[in-house]
Amino acid sequence: MTRVICHAGPEDVPKSRFDRDVHVVLYGRGHMPDGVARLGAGVMDAVSRLGFALQSEAFDFLTIAMAVTAADTFILREEAEDRWSRGLELTIPLSNPGPWIAVRARLEEALRFLSGDAWSLEFRSEGPRRPLQSAIDRRRWRIDLTRSDSACLFSGGLDSYVGVLDLLAGGGRPALVSHSYRGDRRYQNLTAQALPVVCARFSANAHPTWTGNSEVSMRTRSFNFLAYGAAVGTAISQIRSGRRVDLWVPENGLIALNAPLTARRIGSHSTRTTHPHFLQSMQGIFDAVGLPVRIENPLRHQTKGEMLRRHATDPRFAAQAVRTVSCGKWKRDNTQCGRCVPCLIRRASFHAAGIADNTGYRCELLATVMADSGQRDDLASVRYAVRKAPTADIERWVLQAGPLPENAVERDGCIDVFGRGIEELRTFLHASGLP
Repeated sequence: MTRVICHAGPEDVPKSRFDRDVHVVLYGRGHMPDGVARLGAGVMDAVSRLGFALQSEAFDFLTIAMAVTAADTFILREEAEDRWSRGLELTIPLSNPGPWIAVRARLEEALRFLSGDAWSLEFRSEGPRRPLQSAIDRRRWRIDLTRSDSACLFSGGLDSYVGVLDLLAGGGRPALVSHSYRGDRRYQNLTAQALPVVCARFSANAHPTWTGNSEVSMRTRSFNFLAYGAAVGTAISQIRSGRRVDLWVPENGLIALNAPLTARRIGSHSTRTTHPHFLQSMQGIFDAVGLPVRIENPLRHQTKGEMLRRHATDPRFAAQAVRTVSCGKWKRDNTQCGRCVPCLIRRASFHAAGIADNTGYRCELLATVMADSGQRDDLASVRYAVRKAPTADIERWVLQAGPLPENAVERDGCIDVFGRGIEELRTFLHASGLP
């Protein structure tokens, strides 16, 4: 296993270090000793704007998420024996390690499911401390959560846009929680400004930094996202006399399940960021350590097309929907590619909802993509899946991505939404001239 050793401050980093060990200063800012990584200074700044000292369990979970992000970033998959599944031994100092030691095995298993790596976690005391109330009181600008009744993960994508609109239409007032990666903040701001109600917003960027190479697959990014959401949800709970607060994770059912389109995509090569098994596992951990947060995906039984269809008659929705970002490759030139799996599902959803898709993709014509051996991998996989679906055992197919809920209604909902999502893709491909 590769060891990643985290520290509360640069003064805790030993002068003598093994070459293969990676040392990381959590919430570190400024110059670090040679070869030492840092991350999370912006996260600490964001937490200090919540208005009061955060519950220790929520802050320690944030610290765990910082450490996991560090390991997932600084240890390259290409150095693993199979060039994918890493062995990661992670030492994390916490302010109160007791509750987390009790759930260590459950955390390791949840992370294994999420990233496909073998995780070994060690929790120690004397970890980073949450911002003091005296420091919080000195902030000129703080996040006003007094009108918020829930927290909602808000990527600025189409699913989170619909998810927040639905909550607002039902009389809710969620606080929006965002990863503010470089380039993302602009379209997140534009999407938030398009909402009919102004919502409180929390955004942060862990910004892992060091002198070595970095891994880009980032299978644990949703773990970090949940930690942000849990922090904001707990803060709202503290305002509301400790009552349990909903943490909404809006993601359409097809993407949430993300069952492999082909045999080559089985396992963690397909992301599991909002898979129901992962979210259920994290809920059990939250309950065990006393985080007053209930994780819920309100779109889990809806296809992306069904989500859009409910808002299709609103011209303001259509105008903003095309400005959202679904593509994982858009940062190359701030243009969505139009040919990756998320883009194809997005395009199929506009078609299913009868909304003109004026997004402006890099690859507009699917027939051209299909003829290009260097670009057609995702499209060919989707085409294979839609051809396979009519004779496939859908339940067995979905189970390849991970366990399904035991509750019969939830389980059937997962199976049914996957079949409907594949049908949306089939209809779109046929309309695009790819039978």
